[in-house]
Amino acid sequence: MKITVTGRHLDVTPALKTYAEERVNHLARYSSLATEASVILTVDKYRHQAEVAVNVNGMVIQAKEETQEMYASIDQAVGKIERQLKKHKDRQQNHRPRPETALGVGEAPDAAPAERELPCERPALAAMTPEEAARTLESGREPFLVFRHGASSQVNLVYRKTDGTVGWIDPTP
Repeated sequence: MKITVTGRHLDVTPALKTYAEERVNHLARYSSLATEASVILTVDKYRHQAEVAVNVNGMVIQAKEETQEMYASIDQAVGKIERQLKKHKDRQQNHRPRPETALGVGEAPDAAPAERELPCERPALAAMTPEEAARTLESGREPFLVFRHGASSQVNLVYRKTDGTVGWIDPTP
């Protein structure tokens, strides 16, 4: 991570620069995408300010802190950045789908959905006319009924529409 330490109304000593760089380098463990950081140190009478800005994947996270000691200001500003980076990392991890919920329990997470084998049912279909199938559907609670057409021996479907009537799907063109 590239770190720049600058001072306003202050000569940045090598010890102060080293301390600021060490504290900011400590932030790298929270985000590997942090590319650069800038630390601006300001002194105005007894007020010592430290402003830290970290660039994380195009997003700038910044904090500003003011105390009576410069080292304490740096510590507090870096602490604020650390909390923000933790929150950002948690948000990134929480919005990703978990393998258990996306694929199903007991499946390998690297198995693609197309490779999964669905259970196949082959029920015995009764041969009936569409009118008989509609009467059977009306007498039951099921939303649809699959049957074999008596004349053509093809699989057909009758279903209950939202308005309460019955519809018929015939696969023949």
